[in-house]
Amino acid sequence: MRPSRALRRLHRLVGRAFPGIGRGQDLPLVYHRSYRQGVSGVPMDPMRGERILAYLLEEGWAGRRRVHEPRPASVENLRRVHSGDYLRSLDDPKEVGRIMGLPLEARDAARVVEVQRLMAGGTIQTTRLALRRGAMALHLGGGLHHAGPERGSGFCVLNDVAVAVARLRARGHIDPVLVVDLDIHDGNGTRAAFAADPTVHTFSMHNETWDEIPDAVADTCIAFGAGIDDESYLEILRRELPPVVRRHKPSLTVYVAGSDVALDDDYGDGRMTGKGVLARDRFVVETIRQDRPRAPLAIVLGGGYGGSAWRLSARFAGWICAGRTVTLPDDLTAALDRVHWVEDEGEDSADAPASADPFAWSLSEADLGAVGAGSGEERLLLGRYSLSEVKGQLARFGILEQVRVRGYGSPVVEVQPSSGFGPTVRLYGSSSREELLMEVRLDVDRATFPGMALLKVEWLLLQDPRADFRSHRESLPGQRHPGLGSLADVVAWLVTLCREEGLDGLSFRSSHFHIAVIAERHLRFVREADRRRFRWIRQATSDLTLGEAARAVAEGQVADPRTGQPVRWSDVLMVVPVSQELERALDVGADEAGR
Repeated sequence: MRPSRALRRLHRLVGRAFPGIGRGQDLPLVYHRSYRQGVSGVPMDPMRGERILAYLLEEGWAGRRRVHEPRPASVENLRRVHSGDYLRSLDDPKEVGRIMGLPLEARDAARVVEVQRLMAGGTIQTTRLALRRGAMALHLGGGLHHAGPERGSGFCVLNDVAVAVARLRARGHIDPVLVVDLDIHDGNGTRAAFAADPTVHTFSMHNETWDEIPDAVADTCIAFGAGIDDESYLEILRRELPPVVRRHKPSLTVYVAGSDVALDDDYGDGRMTGKGVLARDRFVVETIRQDRPRAPLAIVLGGGYGGSAWRLSARFAGWICAGRTVTLPDDLTAALDRVHWVEDEGEDSADAPASADPFAWSLSEADLGAVGAGSGEERLLLGRYSLSEVKGQLARFGILEQVRVRGYGSPVVEVQPSSGFGPTVRLYGSSSREELLMEVRLDVDRATFPGMALLKVEWLLLQDPRADFRSHRESLPGQRHPGLGSLADVVAWLVTLCREEGLDGLSFRSSHFHIAVIAERHLRFVREADRRRFRWIRQATSDLTLGEAARAVAEGQVADPRTGQPVRWSDVLMVVPVSQELERALDVGADEAGR
């Protein structure tokens, strides 16, 4: 169980009084809100850095005073790595689009350059903090290692690591620097930038070498192929990195801690577990600081694709702060915590540029019954929220940014009045309204718990019509398309509406067994018989994947051993308690059922 927010705040106060406790308060973090501006069609989670930051703040491992906001790198600093001709070419949206792998409008291309320039400034700030303090500093962005002096590629327009190191050189820092790049993709741009500089050693382990640079004077370039697992990866790292550190004796190490080596990454081809990735990160830190406990170490995120990429980086940051392996919150708790720490960006953010995820599911019309939305002009949601306010809420919770990254560059939100089943909020991929991404129909339930009011989800649809099912994201009963991977943020939005409206909780009917599995951590069964049936099915299908178990239940393949009859699952009422009154009512009901 996670400690209460009050207890975590007390822990932070104690940590300030006694430096040996809660020492994570001393870890400098570099982050800017503009990092959440994703690019339509580029498979990066725009909320990745913000999710990590919110986790560290919520757990008390970091304090607001340690969060540093970077400034964009100056043109002078960019010119230390990139040629003038190349930088001028970035005024052309076609060139930026080539680097990003898709055509871009002028506005989107300019935004890419602006954000990456800001990240270059962020890595500059991170190296400054690491050197000034003789310790570690963490940049919640950066690692744009494919951009070389004359050319960008692989989503990388400006090489932030190379720019930061070149700036140090220009300011008189002549001591050796080591770049340890463990993104699954080759750090070819950084290697090219320092090919003639023996004082900067570039160490890159990757699946495939992008650019051979035979005359690089100080580099280690290791290609291990596709499908590498924990044991093989760690064997190579433990053999190759320590001798480089001993020979080079770095005064500063920049670590590109890419999480795209993981099995569930959407863009990598590695097969490492979360445990293996953390072992990798720990080994790098321990190797760098083996003889010099305060050796400066600047860490940047590097690659990581999909809704769960943040978790690997957050686990690493938590280990740095706590000095032990930490337990991460589930996605819904993380979404609620993030909004607790991040200010509401309001209406303007709704128009801002914008997994193997346990919440990546969707429901079809057949799941919940087709009921049409009422016609007529747009109305207030729940009698209070205007369309612009709803758009601002969806932006605040990162939902609009996530659909933009999935390729829906101009999402449209609409609010429809009630047709007797509650008002409806719809999110479309574009103004044509041909691709429906989200549909949620809400109502207020005052009957289930007398004297209490719940926000009732009559219907919830989350889907990505352009996506295909893949091996690590199997289809589930009722799905016509893969989910958006944003259920946690949608539910966090609805729970927040409950709090703002003074409602006691959120309720919906779990029409498929897999929905109850996904939701069980936060949703409570109203009927004890449903809870018992759920536990029995979970035990009976424990050796199956979620998709296999859900299909077995739906097809009547799970039978009661006493009767031989299939165990069915249909429309089970579940609630997320928000008020203490509802929490107590559910606890009392569970106690009475257990007697």
